[in-house]
Amino acid sequence: MTCKKRLLNRLVPALLGVCVLAAGMGTAGAKERVAPLLPVPSAAQLAWHDMEMYAFVHFTINTFTGKEWGYGDEKPELFNPSDFDADDLVRTLADAGFKGVVLTCKHHDGFCLWPTKTTRHSVASSPWKNGKGDVVKDVSRACKKYGLKFGVYLSPWDRNASSYGTPEYIGMYRRQLKELATGYGPLFLAWFDGANGGDGYYGGAREKRSIDRSTYYRWKTTWSELKKLQPNAVIFSDVGPDVRWVGNESGYAGYPCWATYTPVPLQAGTEPAPGTVRYQLGVEGTVDGKYWIPAEVDVSIRPGWFWHDHENARVRTPENLLELYFNSVGRGANLNLNVPPDRSGRIHEEDKKSLAGFRALLNELYSRNFAEGAEASASSTLNGYGARHVLDRKRTTYWIASKGDRNPSLTLKLPDSATFDVIRLAEPIQLGQRVRKFRVEVCENGRFVPWAEGSSIGARVMLKGRPVTTDEVRVVLEGFKAVPALCEVSLWKYPGFLNAPSVSYDRDGRVTLTAAAGAVIRYTMDGTEPGPQSPVYEKPFVLSGGGTVKAASEGNGRKSSVTARVVPVPSRDWKVIGGERAASAPELAFDGDSGTLWHTHAPQGEIAPPQALDIDMGRAVNVAAVLYAPRADSAKGTIDQYAVYFSEDGREWGAPAAEGEFSNIRANPVLQRIDLKTPVKARYLRFVGRRVLEGSHVVIAELGVLEK
Repeated sequence: MTCKKRLLNRLVPALLGVCVLAAGMGTAGAKERVAPLLPVPSAAQLAWHDMEMYAFVHFTINTFTGKEWGYGDEKPELFNPSDFDADDLVRTLADAGFKGVVLTCKHHDGFCLWPTKTTRHSVASSPWKNGKGDVVKDVSRACKKYGLKFGVYLSPWDRNASSYGTPEYIGMYRRQLKELATGYGPLFLAWFDGANGGDGYYGGAREKRSIDRSTYYRWKTTWSELKKLQPNAVIFSDVGPDVRWVGNESGYAGYPCWATYTPVPLQAGTEPAPGTVRYQLGVEGTVDGKYWIPAEVDVSIRPGWFWHDHENARVRTPENLLELYFNSVGRGANLNLNVPPDRSGRIHEEDKKSLAGFRALLNELYSRNFAEGAEASASSTLNGYGARHVLDRKRTTYWIASKGDRNPSLTLKLPDSATFDVIRLAEPIQLGQRVRKFRVEVCENGRFVPWAEGSSIGARVMLKGRPVTTDEVRVVLEGFKAVPALCEVSLWKYPGFLNAPSVSYDRDGRVTLTAAAGAVIRYTMDGTEPGPQSPVYEKPFVLSGGGTVKAASEGNGRKSSVTARVVPVPSRDWKVIGGERAASAPELAFDGDSGTLWHTHAPQGEIAPPQALDIDMGRAVNVAAVLYAPRADSAKGTIDQYAVYFSEDGREWGAPAAEGEFSNIRANPVLQRIDLKTPVKARYLRFVGRRVLEGSHVVIAELGVLEK
């Protein structure tokens, strides 16, 4: 007996006199009116949802200084891309499948990529195109040419402006927004972050300026003025009002990820605003939240947001980008992937290669919808909203269950038995987010068995289950706030690929490569790409002076992407000659395990920064860079201002060889690299945590050095 016959035998007796099993057309008669479940998205938000993916472009003076956050005192003459081509930039992003571009028109350093009338700290004062260039105009024109939407990011914080922190700056900031909103065509998005206030140049003052983030910008007025000029643009920030930050820069939305959201301020009685809200709540949103503020997942294709030469080997692989896609777009959020141009003004070849591979995987994923041609039926159907509408994948046509159906379900009978492992569902979100719980069943051996389950659906959800071969699939809606509706049920096959090998190392410099069972790993240690002539990995090997390991797997006719890992100088012979021991052993800072921490939070209380760790490296090392790994689970004790010293005898240290800040380490707590202006040959290292993000103690997960 088929699954459909079993279903009929079970349902018909219960439904006699109440309803019949509704096929795709539903019953005759006019469409019934369906009340939306509030809140619902605006027309601009609906257009944003339909984009699914767009690209961030971080490109400014930081590209030429190697910083993530400029201090504001950088000279405009530094900005001089040698081969900037907006057409090549935008065409590359369009070819990768992105539907829009968000350009960092001004970052925290205050340098403007357009010839603004508000400051001379802009491209007008740079040698690029003899001061006649306009990056914003070039990119916006290229977007129009290649059919992509254009958006802008204008940092609220300006470390260059002498007026920052005063009411005069708000007037300047709004004039900058007006220039962007009136001079470059339609905007689909205006992007605002919460990095506001702190140390800066401020026209030469070189001081720390603090603001009340909840009131200083008068955001409601600022955004209202912007909306008058660009009514179709959605506004992104920690608190929306149209799109919210997902709460991390790691590339994932939570699940469930509700499109509704109620921002919660850090302090009761204050107004939620960018930088002063419990942003972690944005990961999942708020079930039955007060506002429709869906999530954007913003993440970089590299460890940092701006291009850095030493990160060319650390570009995300196509397979990792596909994982990000499922963890963002597949959970109902939109993906905003940062792709930063290099100093020539072009997207680096490593990034292009990864984007092309990502597009190939998406093409393979969406090459065949196994639900196409299926027969759709439902446990009940509201007049005019037949089950067949879930097959056309259009948000404007949809199935709705009858209002009295307490156990609604929808079944697809496929034209042939098919093998798949991904299901994609969507609600007509113009009616609100209605479903709260569901399960997916597949027919095996004549009966329906559980295959996947979930909670939120919203704009879309993509679930990857075990590969299954069947000709019937059933979606059962177990919980809902209003009569449930679906506008898409589609079935896909996850692309087949070989994962890149993992590269790990210990404090002895012993490197271990790991890949799928049966795969052959080829590797290099000189920075070149592994190929047919590269050695085959057989057992762990030692890099006595550190270096860069690149590895790729091959097997079953496939070849993986390349994994690259920078291996620091072995710390086997390192000894601590000075450092706080009351709380934990300083040796944990270089034990090769980032899960163990040296910290200064002693039983008797926090021991405040600055705190120094003095290390005898066992031999004279020609140090080119110092590595600092923060803890991954919390911002408490995470160093954001540092100093590095070297000594030949462990007694005389002299001036710092490097000092500065770890910009954006709160939102992006990845391995930090401090490149020295010139290599220093020394036996002794002193690392000082001068200031921390939270708390009054210092934490180091791992320290390391790279040799020239």
